Amino acid sequence: MNTIQGLLAAATATFALASTSVHAATVWDFSFSDVANGHTVTGTGSFTTTGDGSTPSDVTAITGTYSDGTTTGALTLIPVTTPGGVQNTSADGHYWYDNVYGGTPGLDTNGILFDAGSQEVNLYYQNGTFNIVTIYNNGASFDITPVNFTAAAVPEPASIAMLLAGLGALGFASRRKTQR
Repeated sequence: MNTIQGLLAAATATFALASTSVHAATVWDFSFSDVANGHTVTGTGSFTTTGDGSTPSDVTAITGTYSDGTTTGALTLIPVTTPGGVQNTSADGHYWYDNVYGGTPGLDTNGILFDAGSQEVNLYYQNGTFNIVTIYNNGASFDITPVNFTAAAVPEPASIAMLLAGLGALGFASRRKTQR
């Protein structure tokens, strides 16, 4: 009987730990690659949002790498001056962005603005397509490249702990049943 009570106490503690992080920031692993022939654009990394992705939330950080054939570099988020899904304009006046992710399809027409090496890059969604836009020659020319974009939430430690506790309880129950 004491063993079952111990398991129940451990499960309760695990659920309590998990419930404290329900509204915490979420980390997302992402990747994108071009879908147009002749122009290679790729990126991978992770970004952090203030919410769980069920509704649009501010992106607060980004890390990873980017390459478009001429520029390769580490990603650095260009922060918004006005958060909360409000459209911002980049310092050079070439990009609109709001650094918001969540809901369906995940990005909006303003998108996420980041530095990739020496190049500013905007990842956004418009007319059913995810796109990367890069502006060259001080605004004299630009490339818009449709990309395949995917993002998946990274499991929180509490979720992993809950999974392991559940598997442990099932293993214990199975072992106890076979010993009888």
